Amino acid sequence: MMGDTNGGSGVPTNYVQLYVKSGENGLNYGACPFCQMVYMILDLKAREGELTYDVITISMSRPPEEFKKLANRLPVLKHGDEILSDNDEIVQYLDKNFPYPDLRYDNFEANAVCLNFFSKFSFFIKQVKNSPESLLKELGSLDAFLEKAGMPYLCGETISNLDCLVLPKLQHIRVACKALKDFEIPSSMKAIWRYMGRAYTSTTFRKTCPSDQEIVYHWRMKAETPHLSEEKMKVYSTDTEPRFSVDIP
Repeated sequence: MMGDTNGGSGVPTNYVQLYVKSGENGLNYGACPFCQMVYMILDLKAREGELTYDVITISMSRPPEEFKKLANRLPVLKHGDEILSDNDEIVQYLDKNFPYPDLRYDNFEANAVCLNFFSKFSFFIKQVKNSPESLLKELGSLDAFLEKAGMPYLCGETISNLDCLVLPKLQHIRVACKALKDFEIPSSMKAIWRYMGRAYTSTTFRKTCPSDQEIVYHWRMKAETPHLSEEKMKVYSTDTEPRFSVDIP
């Protein structure tokens, strides 16, 4: 049963559209951690709640005219006449209009420990800082929090909006740092790896996770990041069969 329709238009009121970044070929699903965050939230709410959705990939270098009328950034959520392009507003809107399952959280310590690690990664990958020291410090704090909390997820026994934000970022760090900086999250950070390993068993995470090739493409196309060697360009070519780093040390 699809639910009530919206104003007689035939579109169910529980139906939303998510516009996300396309991959290198302009069609496939691309790599954007914030797009994946919303995609994860939608999928979790669709699996356990009444929400239904479609995902539409958009190339921002040549967006369709109908998309230009909606927004100039991604991700974008469309629900009936509602158009949202601010990440926080999208999450709040979904929590309000599709409250089940409840993915909200109030663990301020968990939130605080996750605030800075992605910016430190960005500084490192873009060579603002050549040393991974600041990134390692932030990852160490996250590892220590996860170890102390002893919970499957950041805020408890079940996945929350915070996990949907953090896990895609960790995957970008894992894949992009290895390809572009020959850096890997230390195997000694066992709590982080357990946390990521749990994500890799999640149907929602695996469904929404971009390929390694698309993650590398996302970062190597930025002017500040290191150039890939010819050998690595072949390894991470998006023309090859999609690969996904989902093993743990």
